[in-house]
Amino acid sequence: MVEINPFPEKILDQAREQAASTTQREKDIKAQAEEVERLCKLWDNLNRFLHKQWPLHCLDLLDKHKHLIEKMRVDQSSEVSLLDDIYRVAKERAQELKPHRFPAYLEKACQATSLQLDQDSRHPRYKFEKGFFQLYIDDQKKTASLSNYESSKMVEFPADIGAIVEVVQREHKRIFGRTFDGKKFLKKLLSQYLAILKKDKLSDGATIPIRNITQRLGKNESGFRTDEFLIDLSRLVEQGPIEIDGCRLELQQTKETTQGMLLHIEQKRYIGFMFFKKV
Repeated sequence: MVEINPFPEKILDQAREQAASTTQREKDIKAQAEEVERLCKLWDNLNRFLHKQWPLHCLDLLDKHKHLIEKMRVDQSSEVSLLDDIYRVAKERAQELKPHRFPAYLEKACQATSLQLDQDSRHPRYKFEKGFFQLYIDDQKKTASLSNYESSKMVEFPADIGAIVEVVQREHKRIFGRTFDGKKFLKKLLSQYLAILKKDKLSDGATIPIRNITQRLGKNESGFRTDEFLIDLSRLVEQGPIEIDGCRLELQQTKETTQGMLLHIEQKRYIGFMFFKKV
């Protein structure tokens, strides 16, 4: 058997060094690409907030990217000077959003849209859609948090007036802008009710907690939201129908507010239990 002479040690060492050098260069290029990507996102969002006239969003964004900006400052990047100017001007604009001016600014912005503030709104707590949405303004943190009957905090964000209007409009459309088919919703209620009776080995007409229905839908229905379910249930109570396949829907009130659901109807009440009875 003929033996092939081995490669010289020098070539092996050089090839090893070159491989390591190339690997390091690849890592450096990837790191640079990731940094450029972060910068692109920073400028994209900053431009969007600037054109929307949202100073608090600008400040929040720049604060979150403080380490990146400091690195740019060390590298003597020409972009830092502009970012500093933006931060300074945004700070000045943000100072104009003083608590005593906030109600007038928000009311004016709402009047310019289809959004209506509830009359009992008082700073720092505002209400929309007959109290269904609650908005809280944290004057120290300069943030706004939105909640509703079914969510103690749906979203929190810098309290720019325009952003507040956008967020409330978006959530209002998501919940109240949907078409409602009472018969279809009632059929779904009956189907879930019967499935729970079978699973828990309960007799026909047994009373079950309303939260058992929402919990089951949350597990089995993609994109299920309890606040949307609540509004559909409220519409069903107001508009009907309440009878299907020879069964009539019955709802029972509860004093346990954490267990029940507050119906969004003229005469608000907490519904804790439900059942279908034969008619």
